[in-house]
Amino acid sequence: MLYPFSVVDKLGFTEIKELLRAECISPMGKALVDKIQFITKFELLDKLLKQTAEFKDLLQNDSPFPASNYLDFSYHIHKMKPEGSFLTEEELHQLALVLATVFQTVKYFKERENRYSNLQLLLDGLVIEEQILKEIDKVLDPKGRIRTNASKTLQDLSTKIAAAEKESGNRMDALFKQAQKEGWTGDGSLTIREGRVVVPILAEHKRKFKGYIHDESSTGQTVFIEPAEVFELNNKIRDLEFEKRREIIRILVGITAQIRPYSTLLQSYHGLLTKLDFIRAKAKLALKLDAQLPILKNEPSIKLYNAKHPLLYISHQQSGL
Repeated sequence: MLYPFSVVDKLGFTEIKELLRAECISPMGKALVDKIQFITKFELLDKLLKQTAEFKDLLQNDSPFPASNYLDFSYHIHKMKPEGSFLTEEELHQLALVLATVFQTVKYFKERENRYSNLQLLLDGLVIEEQILKEIDKVLDPKGRIRTNASKTLQDLSTKIAAAEKESGNRMDALFKQAQKEGWTGDGSLTIREGRVVVPILAEHKRKFKGYIHDESSTGQTVFIEPAEVFELNNKIRDLEFEKRREIIRILVGITAQIRPYSTLLQSYHGLLTKLDFIRAKAKLALKLDAQLPILKNEPSIKLYNAKHPLLYISHQQSGL
């Protein structure tokens, strides 16, 4: 089909695309709007229009459609491809949220088999592999944090850290109370310096309190000391934290390796959410425009009945006329 290059702007189609982009809830959907072109294939146009009409009916007359966590996880798929790479806790959590939305969507349509026949074409050939989500759930809690029991080593390290922190806190409290009793602390209280809990000691008594000076007050009358015995405990905690982080990375490398074989399938899930967001946006815009499904004929003719220009319709709606 031949048409002037300026027809997109002449018909106000550029403005319509902007309205459509605003209805999308994902960057993927918005990107798909930018790729819209005129369609000359009758069968394809008929299918796309019917999909929009079905989604419009769904929005008007059915239960709420799963429309949360439409995240662009193409970066995650790309990042996990090299051997030895790993997704972070946040990235795994995002992937889990997306997968939950995909599986909820599939369930939604299965429960309404044959009602949305054109929309269900989007699911043709789609493999549903819920094991991916199950594997992620083994290591992440619902808030996206590594489970303490994700491995025996991690559980042991977490227990040791908690015990060491408790011991450090108890020793710090005891030493602080002793320093107060001796009159070495003035009116100060425990505080933080350089990421460490320290005791404020009057400068004149600093040699009586064994420890490491981290800072002093602007007047120089108070020094902030980390008790020597607590210092050693805190170093132990720090070393344990490093071990814990290494164990978490080992777990993340492991779970990413388990998910890696599903990269192609994850890409198909990404494509599904992209198309659904795009179709949903068209349906929502159709509702705002009070647009109806046109009757298509596979011949070069056109008849308009009670036609309204969408931009003028919106303008009138906004003006209250």
